[in-house]
Amino acid sequence: MYCPARRPIRCFLILLSCTALAARAHDPEAQQPFGRLHAHKLMMGHVHAGWESRYASEGRDALDGDSLWTGSVELGWNHLAAGLWFGSSPDRDYDELQLSLALAQELGDVELYLGFTHLRFPSDGAHDNEVGAGFAWSGLLLDLEFTADVYYSFDAGGLFSEIALGREIPVTERLVLHASILFGMNHGYVADGHDGANHVALRLGAEFAVTESWSVTIHSAYNWALDRDAAAPGDDQLVDFLHGGLGLQWSF
Repeated sequence: MYCPARRPIRCFLILLSCTALAARAHDPEAQQPFGRLHAHKLMMGHVHAGWESRYASEGRDALDGDSLWTGSVELGWNHLAAGLWFGSSPDRDYDELQLSLALAQELGDVELYLGFTHLRFPSDGAHDNEVGAGFAWSGLLLDLEFTADVYYSFDAGGLFSEIALGREIPVTERLVLHASILFGMNHGYVADGHDGANHVALRLGAEFAVTESWSVTIHSAYNWALDRDAAAPGDDQLVDFLHGGLGLQWSF
């Protein structure tokens, strides 16, 4: 189901990494509800609260320029992970809840994952279920990481896919920078939008560790729309736009 204000929750394909919102990028999406999922040998968890200047979803300015407050909790153990994400706009009547489960497996420098996400939109009573899969390939030249994700909406009956190339740059023991470029394609996921090449996004972010458990994140991204069809209602929000966000994360 494509909700005008929904973000690419790649089906939990991702779970709090770069910034837990983002920016995970693994982060292809600098403001995703969750960062890329990782396998944990021990029980680990993250709690994240943040603010997004715009809600970027499938390359679209999903709330037409309005902002979004977000909060998330993620628990991971061994190859399993579960997460809860909630977003609410202070500028309009819009709320979104995501409940996710995922399984991850490491094979050398490659990490594979499979996830399921249930989405609910209390403001209009709608809901959807998504499944997704993907992989991350690290250890490339210049310490780059290549990621690929695809997720399927049962409501829309379509797919959305993204590939990204990113790098994590340690500046000090406390400060880490993140940079990534992403390319997305629509395959019926945005049912009333055009199919094919959808958008390109460039994302920059930083994470500063205040203590061993607490960190502050900030990110900014620019989205370029590709092949926008002015006659397709689903492409109304597919525009060029700049957005960013701030977050606070607690790890345990």
